[in-house]
Amino acid sequence: MNELPQNTPDTDDEISLLDLALTVAENLRLLIIAPIVVGLAAFGVSSYVPKTFESQAVLSVPAESLARIPSLAALPTVLESVAARLGLDKDVGKAQATYELKDRVGASAGRKDGLLTVTAKAESAEAAQQLTQAVVAELFKALELKGERKAEVERAMALARQAYANNALVVQRASRLLGVTAIDNAGNAGNAGNGVAAGLAGYAQLVSLQQALSIEVAMYERELRGLDESDLLQAATLPTQHVAPRRAIAATLAALATGFALLLFIFVRKALVSANQGADRLAVQGLRAALRRAVGLRA
Repeated sequence: MNELPQNTPDTDDEISLLDLALTVAENLRLLIIAPIVVGLAAFGVSSYVPKTFESQAVLSVPAESLARIPSLAALPTVLESVAARLGLDKDVGKAQATYELKDRVGASAGRKDGLLTVTAKAESAEAAQQLTQAVVAELFKALELKGERKAEVERAMALARQAYANNALVVQRASRLLGVTAIDNAGNAGNAGNGVAAGLAGYAQLVSLQQALSIEVAMYERELRGLDESDLLQAATLPTQHVAPRRAIAATLAALATGFALLLFIFVRKALVSANQGADRLAVQGLRAALRRAVGLRA
């Protein structure tokens, strides 16, 4: 009677955790030495990459102007003026210099503290500081009121100052009248007391209006003045350390990537070798079964 081969799963073909551990142990030296060598190489190569330094300046800016200044710092007209101020457009041209400055200059507005931070990057600490100073100076010029807008603000400020002066006179007179009324009605009550209370309420409204007019005048004055050196809370810094390249991070990432790639390669190679060995065993088993069938037929 012919015997048919049974298709039972071969446990030898399965890759267990023990197989993986043995595979890692067999290649442990490679998995340790190769990432270290690649990491050291990346650290050395990054030493030849040009360094980048970053300088910062912090300004106190009116709330109404804070939101638009970051976008103003990125305008081509402002960047062109910065390039011309520093002479960056002499060798590469105005358009190319402006394009290169887009990635080196930035400004951010703090929503909580209301401060404007201007940053600039360059290949030396001195160049970064000079670039930040140039950007701040051009922002001062860009925020200056000109033309019709300046005339409009000046008229509004003149009206606010006149209203402030007139209201100040009214406050003084009301104060004197309240003092006289209080003395005259010191011994009276009833309607006289109600009149004094109404007078005090009106006087409080006049004082509140005076304060509002004072704030309005100050706002117009600030807008006309624009930004200047007095608004600098922190002048352009002279950086002492570069911000790029970060050699330690580059070396660590290179070492980790190499270790992961090697580990993946080793596991794939192990799986392919196991698959080939399994195929060879199946072929041998099939040949043996065929031989047994042939012998049985002859018998």
